[in-house]
Amino acid sequence: MKKLILLLTFIGVLISCEEENQNEIVDIRVNHYKNTALGLSPQFTLLIQEGAILNTDTWHNFYSSIEGFTYEPGYIYALSVKKETIQNPLQDASSFKYSLQEILSKEKVSEDVSFDLTLKLEGDNFVNSSSNFLILDSITIDCGNLCQELENKLQTENNVSGTFKHIDENNLRLIGLN
Repeated sequence: MKKLILLLTFIGVLISCEEENQNEIVDIRVNHYKNTALGLSPQFTLLIQEGAILNTDTWHNFYSSIEGFTYEPGYIYALSVKKETIQNPLQDASSFKYSLQEILSKEKVSEDVSFDLTLKLEGDNFVNSSSNFLILDSITIDCGNLCQELENKLQTENNVSGTFKHIDENNLRLIGLN
């Protein structure tokens, strides 16, 4: 009987250690703009840094969400998040769930900061140009004197990207085409 109790206790400790390893608190950084990307369909993703690439120039598309986090463009965030392993995730879904623990910092980027966005990738167009130029039907492009060139490239090229600056939460200024 003592051996059975000892065995059950040992198994319980192993299981609790395994569960602890599936949930961890990690630091991540979130970039000041959302990226266009192809998942199941064209979409916006956060750009994040985690682990070994934290505080480098390397950013990765983040196809999940962070529960409790409200993103605001124009700011670089440092976050503390709980990263939980999801057992048997849905097909094409993340195997992790992220929950905000704390916003460690929120730094506004300078108005002079520019960034590149893919507007069309391998024929998949992220821009609707039927009335205005809208990225994924949510962010308006102020293209100034580049509107005709943008329209031409979107109609004739397989891959189009642009360099932008922030105007506000729902508007970007196109300053160049690549």
